[in-house]
Amino acid sequence: MDLQRKTIQTLTISLDEKRNELSAFYRQFGMRLYADSIDSAVQAGALPLDRVEIWRSLASSRDTDSNAIIEIRDAVTRQQELLAFRKELDKTLANEKIRYNEQLESFGRLLFSQYDEARDSLSFGETFSLATAEGRVLSQLEDKQDHLRYELESAGFFGKMFSQFKMAGLASNVRQHKLKMGRILSDGAKTLVTSGAYDEKLETVLTGSDLVDSYAKSKEAAFRLGQIQTKAGTLEADLALVRQNLAVYAAADNPSRRMEELRLRIKESDKRVETLAILSAREYSDKFLDDDGCSLLGDGGDGNTFSDMGAYAHQLEQIAQLRSTISVIRRKIEILETTIKIETIEKNIGAYERTVIDYERKIAHLGELNENLRKNIKDANAERVKLAAHKAEVELTLRDITGSLSSLSGV
Repeated sequence: MDLQRKTIQTLTISLDEKRNELSAFYRQFGMRLYADSIDSAVQAGALPLDRVEIWRSLASSRDTDSNAIIEIRDAVTRQQELLAFRKELDKTLANEKIRYNEQLESFGRLLFSQYDEARDSLSFGETFSLATAEGRVLSQLEDKQDHLRYELESAGFFGKMFSQFKMAGLASNVRQHKLKMGRILSDGAKTLVTSGAYDEKLETVLTGSDLVDSYAKSKEAAFRLGQIQTKAGTLEADLALVRQNLAVYAAADNPSRRMEELRLRIKESDKRVETLAILSAREYSDKFLDDDGCSLLGDGGDGNTFSDMGAYAHQLEQIAQLRSTISVIRRKIEILETTIKIETIEKNIGAYERTVIDYERKIAHLGELNENLRKNIKDANAERVKLAAHKAEVELTLRDITGSLSSLSGV
């Protein structure tokens, strides 16, 4: 029986393998049936039109979702590249702005120090006036600083504390006016550089090579900054286009989550397509083959039962072989399982028969014991009667003796 159980286990593994092989072939065959059904050059017509439309819709949905994942992945990669580039560009832009502003302020200070109002009464005149007024204020504040420093040297302890407090406030005020002075000169220089006011009359307005050189450097810095800003604008347009592409696929907020949703949809579509292919292939095969792999068309006498099965005779023949093999294995397992059941019943019958014999032996023994007990009861009853008679006889004798003794006592 152990050998039979091991054989059943081996056959069961083989049965599962063959069933899986048949299921895989059904899937492959079903895909072929659907492909032929939608191919205009073939138009097999082996499957119902409504089911073909369902399959076509599932395949189209899967392709759409797959393409969406590819587009989202490409857009995310492009977005990451652009964001990394923008990060570097922002650093470059910030540094270039600092250099540009420094160059403008340098040019503005140089122009202010060498400004000839007679040569240029309009382009830098207003800036010169504002800077001159601010310079006077700054000069007054610096004079106050010098005066406080003198007081600080000659003051006592408490006087020094008070002077230091005033000195701190004055220093802050001086810094603010210096910054304001720099902004005025920088803004004025920027207006000249961006407008190109000195381009045509450079030599007549800017006297001295240092001014000409500073103006040229400012123009060059403005040009570099403009190029970087143009790149930044193009970069933002590219990023906006990428975000727009992501929005088309509903992936603007969370591309990873959207791709996972699409993957789950593709997985579900694949499962439905596979189920549909297996079901359709099995149903198509059932038109020609029974569960044992035998042809339902009968044998035409030429020894080939697949000759009339049409364009898919080869596939049906392979399915017939697999069904036949599965049927044989299944029946072998059924025979072995039935044999085991029979042997088990036979063992049970043998055990029952041995129990019956044992019970009959016990019953015979109990019968003998019963007869012995009945005989003992009979002997005991006889003994009891005998003893009762003896008891009566003794009692009678006792009464006689007692009567005799009474008579003697009366005498």
